[in-house]
Amino acid sequence: MNTPNKPMALRVEGWRGVSHSYALVNQFQILAFLKHGLARVQHVDMPFIMAHWGAGQNSAGFTDADQNLLADLSTPVMAQAVYRIFAPLELVAHASLPTVTFVVTEFGLDTDRHPAGFANAYAARGGRIHTPSQWSKQRLLANGVPEAIIHVVPHAADEQYFYPLDAQGIALNRQNLGLDEDDVVLLNVGTHHWNKGLDVLLKSFAQARQTNRRLKLVLKDQRSTYLMNSESYVHQVLNEMGVSDNELMASIRLISGHLNLTQLNALYNAADAYVTPYRAEGFNLPALEAQSCGTPVVATRGGATDDFLNGDRYHPIGGTLIENATLKEHLTLNAYIEPNGEHLVEVLAQLGRKKAMTQVLPRLSWADVGRQLLAIV
Repeated sequence: MNTPNKPMALRVEGWRGVSHSYALVNQFQILAFLKHGLARVQHVDMPFIMAHWGAGQNSAGFTDADQNLLADLSTPVMAQAVYRIFAPLELVAHASLPTVTFVVTEFGLDTDRHPAGFANAYAARGGRIHTPSQWSKQRLLANGVPEAIIHVVPHAADEQYFYPLDAQGIALNRQNLGLDEDDVVLLNVGTHHWNKGLDVLLKSFAQARQTNRRLKLVLKDQRSTYLMNSESYVHQVLNEMGVSDNELMASIRLISGHLNLTQLNALYNAADAYVTPYRAEGFNLPALEAQSCGTPVVATRGGATDDFLNGDRYHPIGGTLIENATLKEHLTLNAYIEPNGEHLVEVLAQLGRKKAMTQVLPRLSWADVGRQLLAIV
């Protein structure tokens, strides 16, 4: 629809201005469209699902130059296509324009809200779906979404924001965090939603530290985005294990407050490993960003991160695939992976300080992502 010399006119309906994953992906894609001349964008802001996001306390953390680009998108364009990226999920094709909807699911869609055949009318109107991983695609197929309309286009890690720092910069950041030179620092910046596996990480960390006393765990408090008290959650999990002694608690650091992308890059670099023993992820953007900083990643094998984690800095954790399970909330899940905690303990116990990068890691750019998206419509 667009030509090399004539960017597509695109109407984007989504979220801006906050650090929620949908909004971050949307903004990185828009920046790629604009900076590389791929598309002219008119953005329509959709309502946030959490009212406090609009209070200006949870910004995405872009540079002023990028923020200015993202802020000036209200001018109408003669749109050639519509791209939608917000929640809750609505599969409604535009009356006259090709429509692509971002749909990502960790362990399958709620069948009460999305019964079998819910996507058929959308497909019949020519609607298409963008999902970022093969795992998410398989979950959508299990929910009855026609395969012909599902297009897997991955996310990227912007090299302007996520890149390896030199040894001096890493040492300074670790010092600012109050970390000793020989500490082996594990990092996780996710929430404590069940699918993220933070409970698995905490339990395995407590056990691994009995063997490797150099281990330290750094977590990101999630009160600013999700109103979740991560500190209380940590105490709860460790109390249930009966291991919440003062020495163990002192080895766990919670980063409070909001981080911009520069600060997040510094945190990824300060870590010796990014640890994400998830049960289900639609993609897991922090794992990709950490990998782009040269930080080893410890992650569940068999899930969404199989699409992009590889090499000698990837430590896969085994797990058991569970299909069509029902949780205590009576939500039926079409699949998740229960991480092997014992395997995770073994891996963590053997970790040491990470080695300096000797070569630049190949990476997909957001411009590559943008071109693939525009090819869908």
